Formats: sequence, structure tokens, C-alpha cells
Amino acid sequence: MLNQLRTFTTVFHELRPTILDDLGWIPAIRFLAEGISKRAGLPIHIDAAVSGRLPSAIETTLYRIVQEALTNAVKHAKASNIWIRAWRENLVLCGSIRDDGGGFDSSQARAIPGRKGLGLIAMQERVTAIGGTLQIDSRPGLGTELSIRIPLEDKHANSNRARR
Repeated sequence: MLNQLRTFTTVFHELRPTILDDLGWIPAIRFLAEGISKRAGLPIHIDAAVSGRLPSAIETTLYRIVQEALTNAVKHAKASNIWIRAWRENLVLCGSIRDDGGGFDSSQARAIPGRKGLGLIAMQERVTAIGGTLQIDSRPGLGTELSIRIPLEDKHANSNRARR
């Protein structure tokens, strides 16, 4: 019972961790990945070559997209590894979430009405709402990669430095 309570508390905290508000989206994603990695026994590799804070709406959107992508990779794709990357190209924040799971036909998943593909649609809508783009590259047996591009204003882009 105590273990179930701890698991519930951890999962509940991941819905909207205080670390997201206090420290930003990169520490929040690291916290989220660590929890999921431990529960699923799955390595999640993070390479974040950005620093500084972004507007709250952008940070929350990025957190929710990574959260959904990690859930999908564990629950549906049965991935063995997940890679999360974030970097900046001039005034654009770029990111990707890639897994080595079972993959799927992304055009078919979004075309079928009903419940299938709702997570993908929600991710697409979230990115579009903040002026960004989301590209989904997946094929059966070859894993999935989500690529995100979000234009930044000068004042936000200058607080993010790219490492190469």
C-alpha cells in the first residue's frame, strides 16, 4: 500500500511539478524523465544545449509534449531507449524526442477518427498555439521521432546559448 501511495504521489507530482515554475522546463523534463526511467526500467538520454528561462506558456507546452511523448514511447512503442534533445538555431528553439520502439504509420494514426492518435493531435495543437511546428517521423518497426521548432523573440533567444 505504501509503495502504491508513493507511485501515485510521484505520478501526480509529474502532472505539474513545482520545479517547472521554480527552475524551468529543462530541470522539469529531467525530473520527469528520471521518474519514468525508474518506473519503466528504460534509459532516457537527455542532451539539452540551452539555458535560461522561456515564457511560461512555452515552458508548459514543451513539458506537456515531452510528457506525452515519453508516455507514448513507454506505453505504446515499447521502446528500449529514448533520446531527448534541445538546442537553439539562431532565433529558433529546436527539440526532438526519439525512441527505438515499434513505430507506427503516423499519417494513418492522425487520419482515423476517434481515440487513436488523440495524443498526437493534442501535441500538434499545443505547438501550433505557441507559433511552433511539430513534425512526426515514424514507421512501423523503426521507432518514432518528434521534431519541434519554436520561433523565439530576441529577448528570449539571447538567454539561450547553443553548444556544439
